Amino acid sequence: MDEISIDRLIFDIPGLNVEQARDLAQCVGEELAVAVSNTEGFFDALAVNLNSPATRASIPRLAESIVRALLSQMGGH
Repeated sequence: MDEISIDRLIFDIPGLNVEQARDLAQCVGEELAVAVSNTEGFFDALAVNLNSPATRASIPRLAESIVRALLSQMGGH
């Protein structure tokens, strides 16, 4: 079984309440766990900048945007 370790994942998204932030973190974690099963490598730091419409999307859609941006930096997925 492959292991994935994320030392730190920081979101700076204004306007989210505690519950929304928790839901977003869980959605991102779940999507990353599925998506990176075939990804190898060490990534010191990855940054994601989303446009304004993306940050106003539902939590699942916002998580998809974040994961898609991370994966593109991790190998063009």
